[in-house]
Amino acid sequence: MKYENLKSIGLALLVAISIILTLSIWNYQPNYETIKRDNIHEVSSISETKEASHLIKPSKVLFHKEDEHYGSTRDLETDEIMKEMQKWTFTNTVDVSSSLSPKEFEELLHGENRLELIFSAFIPFYTMSTIISFEDDSVPNAVFDRIIITDVDTGEKRANVYFVSTREHLVFRSQVSSQNLSAFKKQFIKDAEKWEVYVEYPLAANEKLFLPKEQPILSSYKYLPDDINIEDFKDLLFSDPSLVKKGSKANGEEYTDGSTLMKVDYETKMIFYVNPAKESEINSPGSLHDLLDKSIKFINEHSGWTDQYRLFEANPGSSTVGYRLFKNGLPVFNKQGMAEIKQVWGQDKIYQYTRPYFTLDISLPSEGEEVTLPDSASVLEQVKKQPGFEPKLLEDMTVGYQLLPDPQSSKILVLEPAWFYKYGGHWEYLSFTKKTEGSVHGLE
Repeated sequence: MKYENLKSIGLALLVAISIILTLSIWNYQPNYETIKRDNIHEVSSISETKEASHLIKPSKVLFHKEDEHYGSTRDLETDEIMKEMQKWTFTNTVDVSSSLSPKEFEELLHGENRLELIFSAFIPFYTMSTIISFEDDSVPNAVFDRIIITDVDTGEKRANVYFVSTREHLVFRSQVSSQNLSAFKKQFIKDAEKWEVYVEYPLAANEKLFLPKEQPILSSYKYLPDDINIEDFKDLLFSDPSLVKKGSKANGEEYTDGSTLMKVDYETKMIFYVNPAKESEINSPGSLHDLLDKSIKFINEHSGWTDQYRLFEANPGSSTVGYRLFKNGLPVFNKQGMAEIKQVWGQDKIYQYTRPYFTLDISLPSEGEEVTLPDSASVLEQVKKQPGFEPKLLEDMTVGYQLLPDPQSSKILVLEPAWFYKYGGHWEYLSFTKKTEGSVHGLE
């Protein structure tokens, strides 16, 4: 009996010891040395991500009425029109190119009672289908740079929409139906006469250019640029930041992991990232839709959309995509590329990535008065007087802003209103003296 009691007591002790050991393990807190936060480089997102609808917008909207033309570049009109179109469903999208004569093609673009949306870059249907809704199972494998809205029937609540490629003279007609067409017609067709009056100028190859009739009056702006931490770019662009080595260069620095390189320019506040292994692939870019999709995803992966950038350069058969800074609906230019995010792609990975590493979030009070620019007729005449001018090379003209360092402080950046024109595929800046004699300056 005594043996059985001792046995029970022993088992009880073993159970108690087991419980105590288990609780000790659960509650054990190792006395590790506190890790100081200063010794950790936290990789945060650079700015924000954006969808295609925020990046792909018309640069200009025109309303044609008889021999009169009205236009706007303001975000108020272009954004609202695109938002309204996102509520529509596009049906029966068909290619009608072969049924249009050259005269009918011209009438389609600039004829009576039609709204013309002009894009700075070519847009693939597949990309646009992520912004607006097509009822068809498949969308055309094509691109466009104009959208024409016409035949708005408020009784039947339907309209015709044409997607036009001016370079290839391709036209795709689609139909839309919407309960809001009455409000749309009133706001953007009947009230379009409240927009600026535009003048038609003929270009080579029977093309036309529409520019404001009156002298543009714009304000200049000053900013104290807010620099983005270069280490964030390093950690987000290189696949293994621990392998990256840093070296100092004249007026900048370089980062490399042995296969890719990132250069930093202190003067322009720009970075230049390159993957040399992809250089041989840039002549085989694939479809424009895939290129745009890759370009947007690439920047979204490091939340790199700073300020108000829009798609500005994209062409079928090219491996280059450019997103330009915009202010008040107008493009910003800088000869060093400080107002542009540019990418060159290989087949699956990026080859070159060039961009500024600052934002213009900090706005400063500007003492400058409003700037009155020459009218479009005067500017066009000055462009035509440039040495060696060839009419067939003039592609476009626009009012915009030139990004410059402030004359009184290199730390401050200024947006100065100016005229720009696209000639032979490159944008040029036209300055005017007090005698209104134009002088040209290259930008790209």
